[in-house]
Amino acid sequence: MTESNGNAGTAISRGEPSSKIAGPIRYLIEVRKLDAVLLEHMGVRADVHPQLGPVIALPYRRDGKPYAGKFRAIEKKDWRSTQGVSRGLFNEDALREGDGPVVITEGEIDALSVIQAGYSRAVSLPDGWTVDGGKRDVLIEAEPLLRTAPYIIVAGDADEAGASLPRTVSNILDGHDVRYVTWPDGCKDANDVLMRFGEGELAGCLADAVQMDPAGGFITSLHDLPPMPERRVLRLGMSPYDHGLAFEVGAMSVGTGTPGAGKSTFTTFAAYHIARHENIRVGLLPFETHSYRIRDQIARLLCRKPFAELTNSELAQVHTFGDRHIRIVHRRYSADVQHHLAWLRANIKILAVRDNCKLIIIDPWNELEHLPEKGESMTAYINFALQQIRSWAEQYDTHICVIAHPRKMSTEGKMKCPTGYDIADSAAFFNKPALGFSVHKDEDGDGDEFVQIMTWKVRETQLYGFSPGNMRLRFHEHGMTYSKFESNARYTSGKASA
Repeated sequence: MTESNGNAGTAISRGEPSSKIAGPIRYLIEVRKLDAVLLEHMGVRADVHPQLGPVIALPYRRDGKPYAGKFRAIEKKDWRSTQGVSRGLFNEDALREGDGPVVITEGEIDALSVIQAGYSRAVSLPDGWTVDGGKRDVLIEAEPLLRTAPYIIVAGDADEAGASLPRTVSNILDGHDVRYVTWPDGCKDANDVLMRFGEGELAGCLADAVQMDPAGGFITSLHDLPPMPERRVLRLGMSPYDHGLAFEVGAMSVGTGTPGAGKSTFTTFAAYHIARHENIRVGLLPFETHSYRIRDQIARLLCRKPFAELTNSELAQVHTFGDRHIRIVHRRYSADVQHHLAWLRANIKILAVRDNCKLIIIDPWNELEHLPEKGESMTAYINFALQQIRSWAEQYDTHICVIAHPRKMSTEGKMKCPTGYDIADSAAFFNKPALGFSVHKDEDGDGDEFVQIMTWKVRETQLYGFSPGNMRLRFHEHGMTYSKFESNARYTSGKASA
């Protein structure tokens, strides 16, 4: 929400009684237990907003000068901010001063509470944190300054959204010391601790912050597990696919299939529907599929016609969908660049951390440059590589789907549907993923051709709601889409959970 006047600190209505203006400051001192001298030092003052009435005016300053403001009502939890100004972190000047740890909170009053407890380099996100992590841009912009601190303490809220903030900060500051705070029972945030227990207890919570990624691992009990988002399973949101495909955030899947069966077409189809159903962004590394073909398939799925035939309004619709839901990695070839495992990790990190992609598809694995160590077998290398990819999915809170070609299979008789064991060089393609599936062309007894999707690996049957099984689909070339070939009743193994 925005204030009609674009200048910070100009919300006051002149001629208001001084007692009415002073009310918000009394609220901060008497109810929220903040120190009056601290409030004056930070430029916090009482004001009257034309829409909200009496408000707390919180200045956003850069190089000591206010450039924006936030106005918080005290009679009800409502706020406005200055219009036309992109706000960075509250108290961002603290990042350029001092040499102690930086504390990141979700609200300005929490940052003020932390400063009162002795941690002067406390900052706040401008508008809290959300479950989908859509406000990470401010943290990404501040990364160089945050890295100057010896370590970062994430002091977010004790709720579902706040549980994902420490991991996001840790991913943005990959390799830096990031710690997280656990609040006492009954306390949601830093100001709750200050109000209930005082500055000493709040300072103790911050001092006891636990490192997110200590070298080599760590040991916990059940009650002190590190904060993490709830397990999320991405689905296409329609039958029959939800009875045989599910992509868990924080896990890896492997897809394969016979040549010419349409692996890339099907995975693009799946990515489109997952992006729509789950309202997420998908990252594609399409090494064998031209980006224009992907764009054309998205146009056909969204508007039911080829990209070249779109009207201006339909073109805008496709571009809007693509900007919101799709990111594509393009390889560039030069003598000093190799598209190996380190290159893959760098791009996965950008897709997951900067662009917030919750599904990343590598298609195909075989197109990467694989560089085993001297004396290392290809089997050992692939086992290590897939282990790394699985750990990146968990670390960066995304799902990584690896599409791999099978080894050359016998052409005598009817070609069978391959599984992870049929992918060249290693059984790890079967053993490592949480979910494995194949795309295969076949025909029924009447010679009618269909596309078979076989799920050959399901690690979390209770979470996903199904077991390994098959589904038969009919491919519609004009729309580059699929429908049921026939009733799926005898090809599914369970009912997908909601």
